[in-house]
Amino acid sequence: MAKLKLDLEPDPEVTVIGISSHVNDYRLCWSINKHLGLELTRRRKDITEENNGTLARYSAYDHVDEMTNARYILVNNHSANGSLMREFRHADYFLVVDNELADRSPDLLEEVKKADFVLTAFLLPFNDLRAGYRLLL
Repeated sequence: MAKLKLDLEPDPEVTVIGISSHVNDYRLCWSINKHLGLELTRRRKDITEENNGTLARYSAYDHVDEMTNARYILVNNHSANGSLMREFRHADYFLVVDNELADRSPDLLEEVKKADFVLTAFLLPFNDLRAGYRLLL
């Protein structure tokens, strides 16, 4: 009998921070840029998902650290047609940070909480996200 080998890609080494905020994505992005000293810029192409024949679009913003090529990604969790991460509907945005950058600033979560327009922020283990790959597209 033939044996099949299943090769899975390892989980990415990222830290995910859920953010609750009641402002538009561009305002939150401006606030995080100002407070953390980043240059998050909007992607030309949104994250898209088709649900029951309707197309949902989720805005995403990126910042690449020039020294290490590590990334920050801010992703909107809500659109007019649903939520990107349904199990975390209470989170309005997700900030995905490469562990290399998160390790350099151990108080990153507290700094995000201090940014204007952030009501609360909380850590989410990437392994607990059933569809976490959507945040990395």
